[in-house]
Amino acid sequence: MKSVLRAALAASTALVLAAHAAPAFAADNEDAAATPGEIIVTANKRNESISKVGASIAAFDNPMLENRNIVKPEQLAASIPGMALAPSTHGTPVFTLRGIGYNADALGVYPAVSVSIDQAPMPFPVLAGHSMFDLERVEVLKGPQGTLFGQNSTGGAINYIAAKPGKDLEAGFNIDYGRFNEVHGTAYISGPVSDTLGMRLAVDGTHRDAWQYNFLGTGRNGEQNYIAARLVTVWKPTDRLKFELNVNGSIDHSQPQALQIVASLPSNPAAPSFEELNAVLTPRDLRAASWSIHGRPANAQQSATDAATPRGDRKLFQAFLRADLDVTDTIALTSISTYNRLTQKMSFDLDGTPYELVDNPRDDGRISDFSQELRLSNASSGGQFRWTLGANYNHSTVDEYQDITYGDNSLSSAGTNFIHISAVDNKGRMESWAAFANAEYDLTDQLTLKGAVRYTKSKNRNAMCNYDPAADRNGSELLELLGTLLGGKLVPLGPGDCYTLNAKNLPGDVFYSTLDEDNVSWRAGIDYKVTSDTLVYANVSRGYKAGSFPVITASVQDQLKPAKQESVTSYEAGLKTKLANGKVSLSGAVFYQDYRDKQIQGTVPTLLFGLLQRLDNVPKSHIFGVEADLVIRPVDGLTLTGSASYLKTKVDEYAGFTVFGAYKDFAGSRLPFAPEWTLVGDIDYRVPTAAGGAVFMGAGVNYRTSVDAYVGGSTLAIPDNGVNRWTRRVPFKIDGYALVDARLGYDFPGDKLSLSVWGKNVFNTFHVQNVISYNDVITQATGQPATYGVSLKVRWK
Repeated sequence: MKSVLRAALAASTALVLAAHAAPAFAADNEDAAATPGEIIVTANKRNESISKVGASIAAFDNPMLENRNIVKPEQLAASIPGMALAPSTHGTPVFTLRGIGYNADALGVYPAVSVSIDQAPMPFPVLAGHSMFDLERVEVLKGPQGTLFGQNSTGGAINYIAAKPGKDLEAGFNIDYGRFNEVHGTAYISGPVSDTLGMRLAVDGTHRDAWQYNFLGTGRNGEQNYIAARLVTVWKPTDRLKFELNVNGSIDHSQPQALQIVASLPSNPAAPSFEELNAVLTPRDLRAASWSIHGRPANAQQSATDAATPRGDRKLFQAFLRADLDVTDTIALTSISTYNRLTQKMSFDLDGTPYELVDNPRDDGRISDFSQELRLSNASSGGQFRWTLGANYNHSTVDEYQDITYGDNSLSSAGTNFIHISAVDNKGRMESWAAFANAEYDLTDQLTLKGAVRYTKSKNRNAMCNYDPAADRNGSELLELLGTLLGGKLVPLGPGDCYTLNAKNLPGDVFYSTLDEDNVSWRAGIDYKVTSDTLVYANVSRGYKAGSFPVITASVQDQLKPAKQESVTSYEAGLKTKLANGKVSLSGAVFYQDYRDKQIQGTVPTLLFGLLQRLDNVPKSHIFGVEADLVIRPVDGLTLTGSASYLKTKVDEYAGFTVFGAYKDFAGSRLPFAPEWTLVGDIDYRVPTAAGGAVFMGAGVNYRTSVDAYVGGSTLAIPDNGVNRWTRRVPFKIDGYALVDARLGYDFPGDKLSLSVWGKNVFNTFHVQNVISYNDVITQATGQPATYGVSLKVRWK
């Protein structure tokens, strides 16, 4: 991949050197015509007015993002009905859209909701962690997007579109100061370097003091420190050829959020440890938490372990090179080359206590990713028949190393030779090839037929090794003994030797496995323009999410088997219309999704090690939903926005073990992170002043009903065995909530200066984003407390 990096840097240099010998550069003028206030989107990989696209799309342009102070992915998710973002225990975001998501916490996790930046794919969600700055817009495409945006888009696709250099020199910055001494700033400078070359440099950064307090003692957690930068270079040497190079990166030393322990369930109820019986459950407070400060000291049976104090260190580099060539007056060739590289050294406290019930003091990883797309299209020509043909290739390597410690867990006892730490060393090599075609045909001026197909071939090669990194060798000795008793042979284990038992019940082997899969995604639809302001559409589509390997501690290699690919077949009908001379915009959709082989985190009970994790597939489930979006502009300056989503999810066929170890038929249960009702509303009012400025004010509300954190979570009550303790008997049902935001500000005359005050979650409403089961504890991640601050925006043109 070093050659790829060198090529990207060489390309950037070549753009600059060649600029002086080429014809005139001009800003893009490719946006399709749109009515004032309407957003241009690229759902079909070409610029179109959102009201003319026969699909369900939520879009936010730059003014909307700035007015609502949406600068983080979780704030974006909160603004879209039917969408959720759950923080995971290992700092990887989990997006769910229309009830479809994949709640896993490994570094190299394929999502069910894909993310791209300027059409460059981010195959793993962690790669787009600091992309929401200096954007032209954000698009969220709902439903399977498997044809134009590839596999792993069973739930939908999020597209970030970075701001590009224009024909005029301009610069500006936004700076926010808020609660917990948070200072967040974004600055940019943009303009032409020559007649053919334009560049835009943007920098974004945040410092925030710790916002969580240790309710059991001293100490704070949650400090945020990161910086990100993006350089976009656009070179147009001729009228038919354009290059766009996006080089960006970030350095993030933010502390991961500490989890709250809400239940203690001793792994061995007959002989619980002192720590399991005495761990203090967290009070109902958004800011309260507890975590490990010191490592566990050595004792007569065990060597010392490191502290799992929350610690963050992620470094990201990305380069995207896009080339567009007009082969003819109507046909264009597009190439998009993408390179991503991420490294991390993290530490996570998983149990929400100062003890070592289950912790992750070391989580190191690396992602290296390359993709190439080529496509030929006449889609921008506006002709009667619009088509796109293309192919792409992706290669990813993901290495992740974890130390999982559990010395205070009752699993660590004389019966298990006081085993207290497991090393998890996982190496993944993923490749995929695809060819796709997309077409639209205007049968009449009002009727358009649509169709698309993609064939994808993927190979996921995985090597997993669980071993004992401790000097005491307790784990190695235990698995040597188990191999002798169960496999009939002593296999000596040296340092770094894998101890997970193979099919012959013997330790010593790395678990090697290859997942070969292929699939055909497709889409068919019809658009009918009832009038120039009303569009009715119907679509049927199928998308796939590739299979995955778990990154877990395992006693037997059978736990390490992958979950196979999942698929979603979606049936959707929708309406987009304008009423009252354009003062009212209404869109809505009704859909049914046939969900097959949904991938989930499952549980397997073991005789010696209690409840352990594995990946599983839910054979059949379905989702019915209705969505509506309404925008009303009754008078100049006043905009009322309302969105609603209704979801009814149901498991049709699945039986397995609950997180409490009981076998259960989950048929009839609802899917995780799928609120039945989501309501989002916003009021924005701008009043011009006599001096030429404007006062603006606004408020937003986000209401969501309860969700389950696991399949069937609302039916799972903690067993009352005399030693289990809890704050809630049914912990995996996350209560609904309503959050209110507010803003007030003034735009000074000249459109160069703006000052505002704002508040998020102004009533400090308690709300939970995720609940996680880990062997002998159940923890939860809360949302943010009330925050408030002041913002200054400055623009020069």
